[in-house]
Amino acid sequence: MKIASTFIACFLLLAVGYGQDKTELPRYVAPTELTILKHNFGSERRFVTESTPQSARGGEPATRVVSQPVTTVSVRVKNKATKTIVGVSWYFVLARNSSEDYFSLPFVTPTDISPQDTRTLKAQIERLPGRARAITVDELKHPDKNRAQERIVITCVLFSDGTSSPLNEASQRDCRRMEISPEIKRKIEKL
Repeated sequence: MKIASTFIACFLLLAVGYGQDKTELPRYVAPTELTILKHNFGSERRFVTESTPQSARGGEPATRVVSQPVTTVSVRVKNKATKTIVGVSWYFVLARNSSEDYFSLPFVTPTDISPQDTRTLKAQIERLPGRARAITVDELKHPDKNRAQERIVITCVLFSDGTSSPLNEASQRDCRRMEISPEIKRKIEKL
């Protein structure tokens, strides 16, 4: 009987610990009023107008329209609140583990999400920040073990009545930044 209960206790400890990596971060974090459904990090092509070098004879420089790749990140969200959301403060984070972020990019997105509706928030990334670091032999041998994790963290949601819902106390700064955004202020004044 004692052997059986010891076996069951060991099994339960293993079962509870199974799949729980201490370095695993939550993929999506947001205030309760907003649910993150999915995200996409990639690129798309956009048309831009560029000038060609001016000729030796002078005159106006010629222009042409060309297609250029642009790095983007998008987030599909659902409004679970009873009020319309007019602004979202969010971050795209690339992290190695719970103690080391490669980078974190902040975005403030004016939007219009009615209760129970879904929207896609999209942002363009001008330049990926990076820092040089040494790669260990273990990382080269086990690339899956040390793979970077993409995360979306929504820090604040601003509603049409001017109230906000921060993720935590530290997110109050992001809420204030949204409240003074001219574009979001105009959205609130229209409603």
